[in-house]
Amino acid sequence: MQLLRSSWPRRHGFAAALSSGTIRIRPDRQNEVATKPFPTPSTNHSEECPFDLSALRGETSGFALVLASAIEQLSELPDFSEANSVAVMTDFGGEHRGARFKTYSFLFLTANLSGPFVKEVSDLRKRHGILEPYSEFRYKRLASGGRSRALPEFLRLVDSLIHGAVITVAVEKEIDSLFGGAAHIEKSLADLGFGRWKNGAGEKVLRVAHMFAIFASLLVRPDQPIIWYCDNDAINENAQERKFEDTQRLFASALRMYSKQRSAELKSGRSLAEKSFLDDFLSVPDFAAGVVQDLLAEHETGKDLAVGDDKAQVMKWMAGESKFLSKITIQILQRGDEILTRKFDFVPVPQ
Repeated sequence: MQLLRSSWPRRHGFAAALSSGTIRIRPDRQNEVATKPFPTPSTNHSEECPFDLSALRGETSGFALVLASAIEQLSELPDFSEANSVAVMTDFGGEHRGARFKTYSFLFLTANLSGPFVKEVSDLRKRHGILEPYSEFRYKRLASGGRSRALPEFLRLVDSLIHGAVITVAVEKEIDSLFGGAAHIEKSLADLGFGRWKNGAGEKVLRVAHMFAIFASLLVRPDQPIIWYCDNDAINENAQERKFEDTQRLFASALRMYSKQRSAELKSGRSLAEKSFLDDFLSVPDFAAGVVQDLLAEHETGKDLAVGDDKAQVMKWMAGESKFLSKITIQILQRGDEILTRKFDFVPVPQ
């Protein structure tokens, strides 16, 4: 696909990645910016740096080079080599007025080890009366009876029973396009048979498809099936001049771009009106996308963000260690003609 390979505006320079950043979260949740990088806690994940980034250095998009410079800062990534299949849950944030970053969050998890989490969350829901009707855990809608009471245990179950990584990429909102502009994207996607993508939807679907495919190329073997599940969004809706099938084909094309030897199937789905256990997994990238936008915005502005106890718990969860779940944040900024990237860590300040 020519659009995916060459649409990055080559007039932009590619600077070396910025030093890793850290935001320390105090027990009262107010944030304190660390003066030096704070080491990421070691976990059981065994695939350590340096990673094979050759697929991102060849004839791919300039955007791949941007992400590669940040990935090189990571100390480790999860090892999915023994997984029968890998599920990827995606959600997004930062599209509200006043946001400083658009956030794209991906939960990669070992699908065949998800049973204990599903069972324990179902029991938790029964105890708190949020099983029927199925009441979602959403970052923007936490302060609600049963969900609020169940939240601490839900976060504990996420950390102890989900095997994988939640990866969030925060793109500075002032960056209008990473793929040549809306008009170029709309025409190119239409010419390639992917339908009409207007009003910024094309930019978003390309960002998400590339991020998904890049991380999948690093984490998933070519012969491992992938199950992609996404919240309802403009990128997977059946619009007047495009269908969800167009999104599916676009994702498959991006995946082949970075995983040339890929032989296994890519299955995909989206959240339905009637919610299920799949939406409990979707809550993890929803939390991450919301938290990262809020904390990075607070860090950039220097202004404390007023949040309730429930959001504060999610922020502390984001900073907490997990035996099985890595939490990775990458920030993308533009300064002049240069695109800068860095890995960002959120860590708790000892009480």
